Amino acid sequence: MKSINLALLAICCNVIAQISMKYAGQATLGKNSILNLISPWLFSSVFFYGVSFLLTIRVFALNPISTASPFMAGGNFFLVAIFGYFLFDEMFNLTKFLGIFFILVGIIILSNW
Repeated sequence: MKSINLALLAICCNVIAQISMKYAGQATLGKNSILNLISPWLFSSVFFYGVSFLLTIRVFALNPISTASPFMAGGNFFLVAIFGYFLFDEMFNLTKFLGIFFILVGIIILSNW
């Protein structure tokens, strides 16, 4: 795959956006819903999703979508699960590990690597 560094950067931006969204959802800035709408976590999430979107457009322009999209999705699955475990005390058991493992194996097979 061409521009793998660009794809990895897009994946990282997407994961940061998802983590920021999780924090934005957990933020309790008072009972006023307007304050929740102006959360710095929410702005961070929108910003990083935007950067990820723009980088993904470039990755798709340089690579076959049938290769780039599964690669990027697999990276997102993997990193979100890892960060969920470390940042949010989410379970990471054998079942989740096997699921992610098989997703990554499927992506490798689909990508013809």
